Amino acid sequence: MNPRIATLLTLTLLTACATTNTDDAQKPDDQAKSDVKIYSPAELKQGDYETVKRIWVESWRTAFWVPTYSSRDDGIAALKDKASSLDANGLINVDCYGDSGLFGGEVAYACYGKAIKLRQRPN
Repeated sequence: MNPRIATLLTLTLLTACATTNTDDAQKPDDQAKSDVKIYSPAELKQGDYETVKRIWVESWRTAFWVPTYSSRDDGIAALKDKASSLDANGLINVDCYGDSGLFGGEVAYACYGKAIKLRQRPN
């Protein structure tokens, strides 16, 4: 590939990622979020739940873009909202990481996790 084209493509992708604004996104419904509980992997056995979807990591698009948030709490709230919209009642393997980008600046958080439906409530 021509180095100029590669550079232009890289700059275009970086600009698109840097200008993504999640502040305009609709605020999640607090009631729906409260129905979704976050579990640690040690709390559940594999047979206790059914995987609904791996949120924000299953698509080829995530190689180029994932939603970012200004705080971990905002990212986890968005995960809960997405899980609720998928009729899941729990999240497992939830993690958020902060990145200040290639040129530094304000930290943006990307969060991911696995939406699950519990087969039985753990004791």
